[in-house]
Amino acid sequence: MTYMRPKFEQGLFGSANKFVCNRWTDSSELVAESTEGIRWAQSQLVQGNIVAQGLCSITAAAALATNRWTYTVSLWVPASIAGAGISTVTDPRFNYTTCRNLREEFNTATIVDGMDITTPASTVGPVGSVWTGSAWTTSSLTAVAMVSVVYDLGGNAYAFFDRPNPVRCTDV
Repeated sequence: MTYMRPKFEQGLFGSANKFVCNRWTDSSELVAESTEGIRWAQSQLVQGNIVAQGLCSITAAAALATNRWTYTVSLWVPASIAGAGISTVTDPRFNYTTCRNLREEFNTATIVDGMDITTPASTVGPVGSVWTGSAWTTSSLTAVAMVSVVYDLGGNAYAFFDRPNPVRCTDV
């Protein structure tokens, strides 16, 4: 099958005259011819930075510092896919026990995500945790996040995501 480029002799209704219509065709041809180069250029923009991304479930957290945690993550598979006769999907690239939440990098005992949690008094938990009445849960967490992986200067994988933490006001 052959393809012939249309040549517009008149425009469309409205303000798109024949010159505009022909330029649209030229533009679409240029994009089609340059797709490989455009994809290569996009990959060069992030070269050396993010090497992998995956949608992961956040399953556990361990205290790192006040209002900061390291997270355990693994590849997330929606129930609709897992229940369709596909056995457990595994991808070892997304099994991390030291994943970090970028929003927590500057958290302190009094400042969380740039907000003062002393007025009103509040408590903060790890992403995906639930307040039990006396503490935040750190296991069986229920959250999904897009996890990105980069390599540090030592060649070690650094997994991270960006999600807000749950906050509970304790000033009643």
